[in-house]
Amino acid sequence: MDLVWIVLLTLLVIYIPIYIYVRSSEKAHEKGFLPYGPLIMIRTQWGLKMMDRLGKYKRFWNIFGLISVAVSFLLMFAIVSIVVIDMALLPKAINSTGLGIEYALAIPGLNPMLPLIYGIIGLVFAVVIHELAHGFQSRANDLRVDSSGILYGVIPVGAFVEPNEEDVEKASRKTKFHLYAAGITTNFITAAVIFMMIFASVGAVDCDYGDNPAVYAVTSDSEAYNINIPATAIILGIGDNEIDSVDSFYNSIDNKGELKSYKLTYLYKGSETVIDNIVLGAVVSNVTEGSPASTLLSKGDQILALSADGNEWTYIDIPSDFTTYMHSTEPNTTLHIKYGNPQTAETSEPMVGTVTLSKAKSGCGFLGISTTLSGMTFTTPNLVLNTGINPFYGDETVGDYAMSCISYISAPFQGFSPIPADTQWWFECTFMDSDIFWIIIQTLYWMFWLNLVLAVSNALPAIPFDGGYVFSYGVDYILEKSGMRDEEKRSNITNRVTSFMSYMMIFAMVLILLVIIV
Repeated sequence: MDLVWIVLLTLLVIYIPIYIYVRSSEKAHEKGFLPYGPLIMIRTQWGLKMMDRLGKYKRFWNIFGLISVAVSFLLMFAIVSIVVIDMALLPKAINSTGLGIEYALAIPGLNPMLPLIYGIIGLVFAVVIHELAHGFQSRANDLRVDSSGILYGVIPVGAFVEPNEEDVEKASRKTKFHLYAAGITTNFITAAVIFMMIFASVGAVDCDYGDNPAVYAVTSDSEAYNINIPATAIILGIGDNEIDSVDSFYNSIDNKGELKSYKLTYLYKGSETVIDNIVLGAVVSNVTEGSPASTLLSKGDQILALSADGNEWTYIDIPSDFTTYMHSTEPNTTLHIKYGNPQTAETSEPMVGTVTLSKAKSGCGFLGISTTLSGMTFTTPNLVLNTGINPFYGDETVGDYAMSCISYISAPFQGFSPIPADTQWWFECTFMDSDIFWIIIQTLYWMFWLNLVLAVSNALPAIPFDGGYVFSYGVDYILEKSGMRDEEKRSNITNRVTSFMSYMMIFAMVLILLVIIV
């Protein structure tokens, strides 16, 4: 059993009797320990004096409140846009394999994407500053704060600040705007500040092989897999040629339509290894069921050459050669293929077969295979570092920037935090121990990511999210400015519109989550 699950199960066994005691003990209630669903609410006076001290700067908090409202509506537009786009894409995702229910639980350690220690630190930090922002705005607007505290389950899962309900009810619409928008904006600004710290850190690391090809992944049962080339290995040489770039590596592969072996030198975690006999080329990594290729090719076959007439052949040395050639083909034409299998071939003589191409979405011929270089996909250390820390690396258009914002939020699903942990050995910190440096950067990353996610998700225009209340006051403001002076009528319409929006948003979010995780 995974260590994380052992730790969580141990904590659960300890937590259950504590929860039962808190639920039944009056003494626990008097000391501020209260059951809150399956959680324990621990009421304290922590932070109240700090809220009083900082809340007295009323001008600052008034300006911050105005900024908060603007930021909240911008993030509300962003999250609604994301929901609409996701809903439009749902039909394509319905038959795809789900991630699993664990991804729907924002619990560090249980969610495979959220590491236990970094996740707890980031989540607690994000929730605490979110709630403190509500507290500061409450005191700045002369609203009493009854208590503050934390919500505790098997692990700490949140914090809270309780403004006095009567004071909030009597407060002006402007005050309520500022109160509910404060948490959203504080999380967003915090995420932006931490992101700049992470972005600045790119200058603190160095890699002696930054532009060398590095193995990003290895396909099972491939040539590279069977020879035990590890993922993250950095290619240093091929034959007698030193390699210093991806282009120099690819240009060194010249098979001339045959299965050809090479000497390969790579670096892995400080140790060099030389492989004397590895066949390199464009190897089939996947065959689409029912495609033209399925009648001829299998996973592991190496494409050696292609021809439209069987006389003039184009050599295929690397996967990009195959892609380029296929873009020049047309549907319903015959394709001649020379191929071999380095795992099973008794001779280097290629086999030859023909297929009739179908039509690809792009309009060119469709064969139905994907290829890798002998089971390996490549990147470079510099590319991983720049794309992991800078979400806009290589972007040129407004559309590129917009898509990068969305993809960067989903980066942890691809193992980036901000770079995959198993690639950290590629880099050295120039001013401190590299291991300590990456611990700091990963801590900052999860603080950034969870603050950003909390800001965007809380901006959802659905009660009980903060954005639901901000949306409600926005509707009320628009109705008043449009000439509706009857407060009761305005309130009824506002409540109906807010309820409708809340149901729609929550329904959409639940539906999206179900399709993604099931």
